[in-house]
Amino acid sequence: MGSTGRLVSFLRFVGAGCRFVAGCLTVAGRVLTTAELKLYGITKVTTVAACGECTKEGDCFAPLTTEVSDCKCQCAAGGHGDVCVPAPVPAGPPSPPPPPTPPPTPLLPPVGECISDMVYPEVAQAVGGGLSWLCYRNVTFSGGGMSLTVLIGAMTGDVATVTFDGCTWRDGAVLLLLGNAYAAVGSLNIVVTGNTFSDALLSPEGGFPPRTNITISGNRFTVTRLVPRPGLVIGRPSCVAMNE
Repeated sequence: MGSTGRLVSFLRFVGAGCRFVAGCLTVAGRVLTTAELKLYGITKVTTVAACGECTKEGDCFAPLTTEVSDCKCQCAAGGHGDVCVPAPVPAGPPSPPPPPTPPPTPLLPPVGECISDMVYPEVAQAVGGGLSWLCYRNVTFSGGGMSLTVLIGAMTGDVATVTFDGCTWRDGAVLLLLGNAYAAVGSLNIVVTGNTFSDALLSPEGGFPPRTNITISGNRFTVTRLVPRPGLVIGRPSCVAMNE
């Protein structure tokens, strides 16, 4: 702490009967003495508190505090709150509730089984890494934040299979089949059958490895508005759902 010019005690105009507590004031890391406090204009100090010490005068409203225990003010009758003030402190507005926890994405099933008969959470998710089998049956995907990307290049196995059977895609949901001509699979089968795309997109993109069979049949596409897909570059190979 420091000052320039004439120093005047800021208690100069305090009336009789008032008490002032000071202490543990430091300059350059050194604790000031009572005499040095006066040099800085801090006079009429009633109580000098030591560093690290909790006192009624320094930490509580002393007239309504009986004692200090473990740096907690123990209030007498009429004392309120943590520091024993004479009147209750109005409670502030309640804290906002925590944001809801997003539902967990379902675990991928074992080879030969499908994720089925459920409403998928609205997430942007990439699947396929290290897998040889992906299957979704009678699953509903919806919402502009719903984007399911099948990473063909990350799949493995002598025979890799991707199946979407009887699923519903709506309200901006996107199914992206992201191909990779150098995928480490022996052969690849992609089957998208009996799906309904309502204001949603089916987008195969990129190259696919040799010995790839893609079957897209029996699907219904209905588009009534523009459905954006982040990352879609005009001119790159892609398939966007159109009205029949």
